[in-house]
Amino acid sequence: MVQNQKKWALVGPGAIGLYYGGLLAKSGQSLSVLGRSDYGVLSEQGIRIRMIDPNGGTLNSEDVIVPAQVARDSREIGSVDSVVIAAKSTYNETMVDDLRPLIEPGRTVVLTLQNGMGNAEYFARFFSETPMLAGLCFVCVNRTAPGVVENYLPGRVEIGSMGDRWPEQAEAMVADFKAAGIKTNFSPALDAALWRKLCWNVPFNGLAIAAGGITTDLILSNPELSKRARVLMEEIQAAAGRAGCEIADSFLQGQFDVTERMGAYKPSSLIDFLDGRAVELESIWGEPLRRGEALGLAMPELARLYGDLRSVIKTS
Repeated sequence: MVQNQKKWALVGPGAIGLYYGGLLAKSGQSLSVLGRSDYGVLSEQGIRIRMIDPNGGTLNSEDVIVPAQVARDSREIGSVDSVVIAAKSTYNETMVDDLRPLIEPGRTVVLTLQNGMGNAEYFARFFSETPMLAGLCFVCVNRTAPGVVENYLPGRVEIGSMGDRWPEQAEAMVADFKAAGIKTNFSPALDAALWRKLCWNVPFNGLAIAAGGITTDLILSNPELSKRARVLMEEIQAAAGRAGCEIADSFLQGQFDVTERMGAYKPSSLIDFLDGRAVELESIWGEPLRRGEALGLAMPELARLYGDLRSVIKTS
């Protein structure tokens, strides 16, 4: 049992939520899951985390974790110490009412584990007295069935606070994640971390869809797509620089290096697109484009990709 046990609520039992929520529960934290459509499976079978060799596809290990509670309604859970929001940002508007019973002003801390920009700011509009944290998940995970998540590259998490206003709460969250065996770093400048994460998400999630539904290895092996990915990264790097967040050229190359090790990986946005689900168009592509242009920066390749994606994906 962990020395500092807290009561956690997970909203969004998809790949990211199942993986990190499951590891927190495995470490001894008390995890309540808002399950709804997955209620029966999660109640009867728990969370199944499968570690997969990305090269051979073989199963290295498997854990089954039983949450402390699975609920269909957040009122059954009540207020908690920490809320983890891992649902797609396309559902942010629908989650506000679910969050109200979970959040006690002055006590509860909210952590968004969502792609793109603007998520913590959105929830802060409704919970102004609540510390809002954001975590950037550099990880390869897919939800393959209700309650089942497969991990192909453990990666790491960076956690910071909105506007860098709650560093103590962010560092405490980092400690909880580390105690669960998750490689986690504290980010004193959250926006800088968000821009860095977009260096991968913008090109690889976007081109995987725009190029016809392809895996990341095919992007790398195609000279034209690989060049587009590089230009998109450079535009994000330039926008970050205008915003006061410097990103080194070596970091961009590192994104290509780590992607090569992923093999034939399907980014999460591609999986959503192929399954006919909403894709996080605005938070991943629209918001950074608007922020860059507001800073006086032309981002023609991102504008082109954003336009391509708007023409083919559903947003709700």
